[in-house]
Amino acid sequence: MLIISASLVYDLAYGDFSFEENGKIESLINKKEEELQIIASENEAFKEEINLLKNNNEYVEHIARENLGLIKEEEEYFDDEPE
Repeated sequence: MLIISASLVYDLAYGDFSFEENGKIESLINKKEEELQIIASENEAFKEEINLLKNNNEYVEHIARENLGLIKEEEEYFDDEPE
């Protein structure tokens, strides 16, 4: 009985299920939950942008102008940035 008790105490102190290991695992779980929240908010932002791209022609035009430098036929392009 003494050997079994000693083995259990050793396992609690230094084994796979020790208090220190449980603390590390809880810390890792908390970190992963925070990462998951960040990813979820990024996904929501992407969903909103997809919705805008599908349903809002003004937004598509804004993206085309800002990111691609596209202009309408009757417009002139002026480069504001110095070379």
